[in-house]
Amino acid sequence: MKTTRQPRYGDIFAGNDNGAAMAEFARIKWAEYKSDLEGRGLWSVARANTLDRMIRMQTEYEFYYPVALAEGPVKLSEDGGQYVNMLWSNCQKLNEGISKLEKSLMLTPESMGEKAPAKPKGQAASPADKYLARQAAH
Repeated sequence: MKTTRQPRYGDIFAGNDNGAAMAEFARIKWAEYKSDLEGRGLWSVARANTLDRMIRMQTEYEFYYPVALAEGPVKLSEDGGQYVNMLWSNCQKLNEGISKLEKSLMLTPESMGEKAPAKPKGQAASPADKYLARQAAH
């Protein structure tokens, strides 16, 4: 049976070279998100389980993305050909998964009902504002 207790991130990331740092990152994120969800009355066993999955993905992303970025999206083979850097591809998939879980946990500004701040009175409309206004009129 799952509970709303923090998972044992030290054990979860123990097999990784950066396991201790990854576990510490995960513990910090767990505390931050749990506090936010509890403060908004959204904390539950189901959300705890979803949050755990998201934090595991986020931790991997935070530690692997700098390596993927340094290597780039394409690698060169010994014979001069090119191939996709799988770490780069995996980081993209992690990022997409994190975004979906953030939305399901109601952690994005949009899911919390926050809107972009209005422009101060007297500020001229930018070309982007004019374009969006034309699109909204159609």
